[in-house]
Amino acid sequence: MNILKSINFKYGLLIGIMSFIFTSCDQEKTAYVNNTELIQAYEKMKSAKAEFEQRNEKLSQELDSIALDFQSQIQSYQQNADKMRIEEREKEEDRLIALRQKIEKEQQQKSQKLERESQDAADVLVKEVRKKVEKYGEENGYTYIFGSNDSANILYAKRGKDITLEVIEYINE
Repeated sequence: MNILKSINFKYGLLIGIMSFIFTSCDQEKTAYVNNTELIQAYEKMKSAKAEFEQRNEKLSQELDSIALDFQSQIQSYQQNADKMRIEEREKEEDRLIALRQKIEKEQQQKSQKLERESQDAADVLVKEVRKKVEKYGEENGYTYIFGSNDSANILYAKRGKDITLEVIEYINE
């Protein structure tokens, strides 16, 4: 008789645990957002992109000005080369080659610096978006919020599970 009660108790306990597990799974709230849309619609990201586009345009204008000045020096040399002695020509050619190398190095350094700053700013904003999505998930009772992008890491999702627009509104508040 005690064995029968023990088996019934264990069986009842097992059924209770299984039903708890199944109801817990049913209560998990999941959704997904389109990462690309989310980042592109983030107002701070739009502002940062516009700022770096302006800075890039300014850098391009600055580099164009330097290139024009260099081109002017080359034309001046070409016009006067026939009137120069060989030593003067060689000296001027060496100077122009060194100047060209200096200009190219400076252009590369400035472009790389701007690219690095742009990437660093984007990384900070992506982290900020992640934190806001995490907070949104906590505030709205989500167990999981998955991210989807152009590489299609979510191949199928039930309608109504895409909360991208809701999250965009939230992060831009």
